[in-house]
Parts: sequence; structure tokens; C-alpha cells
Amino acid sequence: MMIRNSGKAKKAVTVALVCGVVLCLALCLAACGSQQGQADQADQQDQATQKNQAELHVATDGSDESGNGTPDEPYATISFAAGSAPGSVIIVHGGEYGPVELDAACSGTEDSPTVIRAAEGERPVIHAEEAAVAADSGGTEQAAGTDSEGPEQAVGTDDAADRVCFSITNVHHITVEGIETEGGTHGITYESTREAGDQPLESIALRNCKVHGVRGIHGINVYAYNDLAPVSDLNIEGCEVYDCECGDSESLVINGNVDGFLIAGNTIHDNNNIGIDMIGFEGLAMHTDGDANPYEVDQVRNGICRENVVYNISSEGNEAYYEDGEYDLCADGIYVDGGRDIEICSNFIFNCDIGLEVATEHSPEDNELFRVTGIRVHDNVIAGCKGWTSLCFGGYDKDLGFTEDCEFDHNTLVDNETQIAVQRSKNNKIHSNLLVGGETAVEFSEDCRKKDMVNDISGNAAAGVEDEESWDPGYGKMYPDRDEALDGFRSLVEGIGSEFVPDQEMVELYEKSAE
Repeated sequence: MMIRNSGKAKKAVTVALVCGVVLCLALCLAACGSQQGQADQADQQDQATQKNQAELHVATDGSDESGNGTPDEPYATISFAAGSAPGSVIIVHGGEYGPVELDAACSGTEDSPTVIRAAEGERPVIHAEEAAVAADSGGTEQAAGTDSEGPEQAVGTDDAADRVCFSITNVHHITVEGIETEGGTHGITYESTREAGDQPLESIALRNCKVHGVRGIHGINVYAYNDLAPVSDLNIEGCEVYDCECGDSESLVINGNVDGFLIAGNTIHDNNNIGIDMIGFEGLAMHTDGDANPYEVDQVRNGICRENVVYNISSEGNEAYYEDGEYDLCADGIYVDGGRDIEICSNFIFNCDIGLEVATEHSPEDNELFRVTGIRVHDNVIAGCKGWTSLCFGGYDKDLGFTEDCEFDHNTLVDNETQIAVQRSKNNKIHSNLLVGGETAVEFSEDCRKKDMVNDISGNAAAGVEDEESWDPGYGKMYPDRDEALDGFRSLVEGIGSEFVPDQEMVELYEKSAE
């Protein structure tokens, strides 16, 4: 285990607090239909393979010594069950459990993935507190698959301050579904290391899990350290992450050598730093030998982030962002920080410091790869972001990397303080967006050179912006009355704005948070 703080000196970082909600999102089939079909097909394959798999049971009154995994004689720990019979379906019954640690020996196969699933109608909750006790007292850490009675033992970190509820390292073909974690410095963490070798770690899924009460670093994190092969076919779907104090880290993050992912249908809310982050160039998966660029694979890439609900994300009250007597309100709802070739669509983001940002925090003068390309942001609804801005792209300083050759289109931006913020960027297309309300329509960074902020902003529409001078006629049409352009969150301008529209349940949630 190499759990660590992401250590980022972010400009765009943070998260706040509010209530929990289950999401029921309308799908923008025109934008994301083919990927949805692929996900449905994967689910069907999962169900088919599980029909012939062994089924083991884990319960708080079970035993790893005398149990056999049947409903009448269950095992006591998830780690033991997964290590004893990889490729099985492990049913976890309700109750309180100590930390879980899974290693490569728990991997399944394409035909028989290891599935760890909450028993139907039951609530298993994983805690990390026992890890702190074990570490502080010099207790012996338990490896996956060893005998144990009672709570599972401490995760093998060198830092006693790291308390991980559910740890997975170098495991492939695994699904964790319906599990809840509470507390700790990390909720659920997945890592790849060089010990995994040059075979990709495939088919990792976290589905319908609930993570809350984190006090330290991450709610859900994937750290792909292995430069020899990527983590691929990574799916994080239907999870809820809330009430997390993340310091200068993130609520849900994937970082390093990840090639091929889906982050979909999650609800991320009431946290004090970034909601969803897709990161590159932090040195996690640098090549240490050979002639290749050392950062060649140290970049999250080729993925989709869709149909998530992200709200109440703010650094207000986060001591990591307190300076000169005030908090820097810079927490993003969704952030691409050095990622590449990513589609972001059909998300509902509201009441965040920054709604959605695409940038890199590194300079191309240090490495030619330090720039962000191939990002398409479309058919999202972003509303009520008062910390700074709704949609932001580009390096925030004149020497940071460019956001270039990206597309921002068909988004609906409503009542955000600044609707679009342009930083160090070039050759991006910003079109077919609807901007309604807010103080400023388009704002250009004063910390970047004008020649480094040349993009195609055209074919958009706006209405009800307070500072009308912040809207250049070349950006598109300005409507005199917002009611001509918007009904609730539905665009009234043909071909402009998001095809995805939040449903009534989401709208009510937004209205409640705005009170």
C-alpha cells in the first residue's frame, strides 16, 4: 500500500456540506447512447457469469476458522472469503465490519470475476477505526486470505495516520457492489503497483457503494502507480460519496496509468473538496527506465464521465484553503486535471465553487506532454455555482499547460456568478451553450497573456446576464428576457443548450440547496 495525499497546490479544489440523495437521471441518448449500451451489455455478462459461480457468505457472527461459507456457517471476514475462493460471489450480510484488504490473490477471471456484494436488503458497513488501534498498538497486520476471528485487521500502510476502510491492490476482474464505508482517511481505495507486472489490470467495478464520514483524504480513489501496464475497464457507477473532509484531496478521484474508464450515475455531495477528478502528470506512474517520455502513461485517458449529480462542493471551512483571513473558494464539481480524451456529458452540477474545469497544473516547459487535449464537455446542466464560475478551462497561470483542441458545447449554465472563465488555452471550440443569469457571461484571466487565450467562442446564446458588456456579440445571440431562453432547466432555443434536463426530483434538490 502506498496511500498518500495527492499533494496538489490547486487553484480549483474544494467541497462543502448538505444532504444525501439517490439519483435518477434522464439519459441523453443522443450524446451518450452507445456507451450506455456497452455498460448494459457488461452488466448482462456479469449476471450471466455469476449463475455458475460458487456463492460464499460472510456475516458478523461467522468464523474464518470453523465456517465454510454457507448461509448457516458463514465466514467472518471479506478478506478471508475472497482470498480463499477467488472467482466466487461473496454475499456480505448486514452489520459492522473492520477494515478490508484484498491483494492480487483475490483476482477473478473473465468468466468468473470475484464479486463482493451486499446481501439483498441488508446493510454491511465497513469501518477503519480498528486499523488505527492496530497501528498505534503495534498490532500485526492481516494479509488477505489468512485466518481471523472478528474485525479484519489493519491495512498495510507505513503511515499510521492512513486508515483505509476498503483497500484493493493489484486485483483484476473484481466487482464490489452495495458496500458502505464510514469514517477513516479513505473510504474505498484501489491501487496498482509495479509488482503487478506488464499485464493490464482489467474489469474493476465499484457499483452502488456508499462512502461517507471520511476525515482526511479520499472518499473513493484509484491510484494507478504501475507504469508497466494500465488499469483498464474501470467502472465506478451508482455510488454515493458525502460528508467527507478531504483536505487538499478529492471526493472521487482516478489518477495515473488508467486507460479506459466509466464514471457514471454517481451522487457526490456535501464534501469540502473536488467532487470528481481525473488526473495526469503527478508522477504516480512515471517511467523510471528506458528512452520513453517519463510521463508517457502517467495520465488518465480514454474515458467517460456521465449522468452524475454533484452538488454542495466547496472549500469554505477547509483549512487547506485558508489564507490571509479567508477561504479560497476553488473546489470543482467535476475536474479534468491533466487527463486526455475524455467525454463529460449529462451531468447535473450545482452549488459548487467551480462547476466544471478542464486544465493542467503543470508547465509544458517542464515536459512537452503537460497539456490537456481531446476533452469534450457537452449536454451538462450547471447551476448556482457562486464561489467563482460555472465552466472553466485552461491553466490558471501564464506558465502552466494549455487546454487545447477541446470542445465545450450544448451545456446549459444557469445563475452562476461567472458563467465561463477562460484561462491559458488555445484552439478550443465553445459553441451551442446557453448562459442564463449570473453576473458575468465570459471572463478572461488577468494572470494569463491575451495571446495565450485564443479560442473559438461562437454560436452560443445568453439571457439575463447582469454585466451585458461581458457578452460580445460574436459569442452569439443575447435574449432580452430569460423567459425567452429557458423554462426551468429546459432550453427554449433550438439547437442551443443541453438535451439532458434534470428531472423533478433533482430540481427540488437544487431548490432546497439554494434556500
